[in-house]
Amino acid sequence: MPDNLKYDPGEHRIKHCWNKPEAGFHEVNRGGRTLFIGKCPNTMTRCRAEQLLRTGIGYPPDSPEPERIYNVHDGVVYEAVSSRGSWHGYPWRSRPGNPPLLDSIKLELERRAMAAGHERTFKHWMKTYGR
Repeated sequence: MPDNLKYDPGEHRIKHCWNKPEAGFHEVNRGGRTLFIGKCPNTMTRCRAEQLLRTGIGYPPDSPEPERIYNVHDGVVYEAVSSRGSWHGYPWRSRPGNPPLLDSIKLELERRAMAAGHERTFKHWMKTYGR
């Protein structure tokens, strides 16, 4: 990952925050479309989020300027995107119109989850939210 990644905790946004100790999604209906807004657990610290960003897997692979960064924490897959020069992250899920996670990224995330003892949660997350 590039060294210049700047994490934005989103304190000015409430979109990806909630008061539950687990990651999940809030369903919103906008203009007849159902959207699922990823919510980080209230236990996610800024330090942990920065670590996930800096040790994440960039997409596209081997790009010096990734469009997205993926990582896994407690078996949950997270995605970060750049916004106005900084990055913010949220729980990932498959969405219509977006390409699925590359197999190489899924395999590395699974390997990381296994190493941390969260393989079961990871597999459940992918079965529920992946494709």
